[in-house]
Amino acid sequence: MDCRKMNYMGMNGGAAPAAWGHPAVATRPYAVEEQRQLVEQQLLLSLEAVQSSKQALWRQRLVDLESQLAAKLNVVASTALRKQDDLARADQELLRAAQQRRNEELEKVQRSHRTEASLQEQQIKRLMEQREEERRKEEERKRREEEERRREAERQEAERERARKEAEASKARQAQEADKKRAEADAAAQKAEAAAKAKKAAASAASKAHPCLRVSAGAAEQAEQLAARLAELQASIKPLTDDEGTKKARRDIEKKLTVHVQQISGTQNQVAVKCQDVYNLLSGVQGPWRAYAVLTFANKIIKQQELVQLNNKAAFPLAQVAVKISSYFPELLDALLGLIQKSMPLAVPQAYVHDAAQITNNAYYRGMGFEELDDPAAPSGKVFESPDEYLKRLEGLLLLYAAVMQVDEPNRFGVAYAWSWVARCLNSLPADRYTAKALVAVLRVAGFSLFTRYRGQFVKLMGTLRRDFLPALRATAAGDDLISAFATLLESYVDDGVFRRPPEGRNMPAFDISSRPENRA
Repeated sequence: MDCRKMNYMGMNGGAAPAAWGHPAVATRPYAVEEQRQLVEQQLLLSLEAVQSSKQALWRQRLVDLESQLAAKLNVVASTALRKQDDLARADQELLRAAQQRRNEELEKVQRSHRTEASLQEQQIKRLMEQREEERRKEEERKRREEEERRREAERQEAERERARKEAEASKARQAQEADKKRAEADAAAQKAEAAAKAKKAAASAASKAHPCLRVSAGAAEQAEQLAARLAELQASIKPLTDDEGTKKARRDIEKKLTVHVQQISGTQNQVAVKCQDVYNLLSGVQGPWRAYAVLTFANKIIKQQELVQLNNKAAFPLAQVAVKISSYFPELLDALLGLIQKSMPLAVPQAYVHDAAQITNNAYYRGMGFEELDDPAAPSGKVFESPDEYLKRLEGLLLLYAAVMQVDEPNRFGVAYAWSWVARCLNSLPADRYTAKALVAVLRVAGFSLFTRYRGQFVKLMGTLRRDFLPALRATAAGDDLISAFATLLESYVDDGVFRRPPEGRNMPAFDISSRPENRA
């Protein structure tokens, strides 16, 4: 049913026109058309009203939406402005913090510079005071020496005067002089005889070497040369030591050298001072008296091995003084190393294999350099020192020996000599506790100098120790904890590259910092 039909039904009370199935009723055609047009107009008006109402409603909704959007935009704009203000304030705060940090850093740097400048000024002041003190001490020392020389000159003049008076009426003095000349001639003859005996003994020993003795030919030859030089020095002083009249003068030399050796400490300044003192003393004597002073000085250094056992770094200043003095008196190192080798054959290096079938215990201990001590309770009145005491003495002497060999200055028994010693030890000596202890002592002190000089070659030499010597050493342990400990020490020395670092005490400070007034408690 279309709209027009619905409208007609509404307008006529729901009754259909007669033309739709009822009897025809006489009506005006124009009236129907007008009525239809009127209805259409009313519908159009109604539609337009509905449309206008909807348009007004949509416009109102658009206005509301625009208002809501404007409000939201205002909120967003306000929030953005607020955030912009917050960011600006944060930037200002960061700038202020950065400026404050820069100011603090600048103040810290300035304070550090001021502190450093103050410390440098204090250090310069201390150095100037030290130099002034040294100058004053040097002047005082020279004054004392001058006074001593003056007194000595006066004493000598008095002695000459007394000698002149005695010579006039004393024939005994002439006889004494003749005896003295004969004694000097005898001393010269004894010196030559001692040298000949030493060479003969060395040749005899070489031809009759014990089957248990282990020593390289080069080491044996060098040891023989040192022994011969030592014998010559000892023979040259025999007239002095046999003459009771020289006892006081000998005792004076010993006292002075004892003081000098005891005053040697681990600073460059003290080493230089003691070198000068010992040089002055040795320069002041001639002939057999100089030989006596040299031998006495060498013995005094060797006696410090007990101190070196307790404080290993004490070996370095002693060795420095000995090597520096030897540049003026070469016989000093001959005496020092000859005495060490005589007391400790492992310094050669040489050693004996302890084979009970071929060597007795006494012969073994004597060959290894064990000291014989007095013991009234023993059948022979003598006993050998214990292995522990021997190992301690071995350590002290070998630390001194190695300290001499590692000195970089012109040195006949320097780093090349140390290289030969280590190589001969690994190639010729038995792998036992005594050889291991000697290697530990020498490498601890001279290993760094050997590595500095030979680099890769020394690393290869340590590889030989690691590959060949240590397994042979461990094979002889048989439950000996000491051998195992020495093997572990040597293994750590090689694996950890200890030889790449200078040993403690080698690099001596210029002065003893603790002795300065500002560092005293």
